[in-house]
Amino acid sequence: MTISSVFSNFCSSIKLTEDDHWLSRLRAITKKINGKYYSNENDDTSHRLLVGSIGRKTATNDASDYDILFSLPWDVYHRFDHYGNNGQKYLLQEVRNCIRERYPKTDIRGDGQVVDINFSDGLIEVVPGFENEDGSFKYPDSNDGGKWKITNPRPEKLCCDDDNQSSNGTFRDITRMIRVWKNHKGFVLKGLLIDTFIDEFYQENKEFVNDNSYSKYPLIMKKAFHKLSQKDSDQHYWHALGSNQIINNNDDSRFIEQAKKAFNKLDSIDLENKDEVLNAFSKLFGQRFSKLVNDSRNNSKEQFASDYFSGINIKGTFNIKCTVEQKGFQPHSFSYYLNNFHFILKHRRLKFQITDLDIPNLDTIKPAFYWKIRNYGAEAEARNQLRGEIFRGEKIHEESTLYRSMRHYVECYVVVNNIVIAKNRIIVPIGDNSNEK
Repeated sequence: MTISSVFSNFCSSIKLTEDDHWLSRLRAITKKINGKYYSNENDDTSHRLLVGSIGRKTATNDASDYDILFSLPWDVYHRFDHYGNNGQKYLLQEVRNCIRERYPKTDIRGDGQVVDINFSDGLIEVVPGFENEDGSFKYPDSNDGGKWKITNPRPEKLCCDDDNQSSNGTFRDITRMIRVWKNHKGFVLKGLLIDTFIDEFYQENKEFVNDNSYSKYPLIMKKAFHKLSQKDSDQHYWHALGSNQIINNNDDSRFIEQAKKAFNKLDSIDLENKDEVLNAFSKLFGQRFSKLVNDSRNNSKEQFASDYFSGINIKGTFNIKCTVEQKGFQPHSFSYYLNNFHFILKHRRLKFQITDLDIPNLDTIKPAFYWKIRNYGAEAEARNQLRGEIFRGEKIHEESTLYRSMRHYVECYVVVNNIVIAKNRIIVPIGDNSNEK
């Protein structure tokens, strides 16, 4: 298997294709809204604009958020604009109640700027809007007493179409690979910001990117990571491709540090060496890439989040705090042992706790917590305890240190509607004086 064939297969495997299940939901919602506001209950396509990453066709195949901008008649705008107090909120509630007639048992909420339809396997966000003469849309924001805002997604979609056509598909391949990378590494980077950054990268490297042989993808990604790594960490917003509207990002620009690590990794290897390239990108992209490189695994029990859950869409962050306990001694922090001894001795009790949980709308959702314990080393293998299964738990999870290895890790996932929205990992080196690796 060549570098070219692996990247070709990988890009095909992460490309989003039309899903009849989701399309039927979109049609049903469209019919309800058209019936209420246009007196046409048979129309399941008009006045609906698919936006967001799926609308720009830069989403990966595990995408679970469908964003719809629905164009309503202007008389509806005037009706709610004349409300004395926060007509925006009442517009969202009216649209929510309309959709609830079709999905009475589904969790549907109208607040902020959208109507959220929370299905068990994903989310549809409906934004009611009013189209201006220039093609932009006025839409409601019920926060802080209510106001109207402007969005302009069509130029963003057109810019992605143009970039992708002129690059013969490479532009969207890059945007999807960046999404897989950020979801595997577990940090926040908005989809529109990804597409904007890759548009900038493409405009600066058109001739090189347009030579779209898959064998060149490792070098293309190296250059793309370098571009991301050069962003200013003090910059709080950027201007979107096509529309020039402002995009804010969360997570303290953590993507810059992650991009530096990715670039340095690729800069340290021979990009013509197949084994080095495939190993490096397996670490950058995770199991979605590595399974195409080698389907055989040492541990048949191991499970992977990209297969176990419906999708991964990182929207928030958290930390994993670890406390080490030993009978007859005071508990110490995990960092105390690493700083003083570089590893944890066997037969200690470890308490892992999720802290500093920062995800959107935490007060209105009920996240589930899943854990994965992955062991390495000869001792664990001899006792058939390499583990690696994913299981549901709570914010606190306890384990014992039983097997020597510097590579053990604990991973935790915050999950809503079977979608991973935050993840983190902590390496747990366990040793003794012999320090087996």
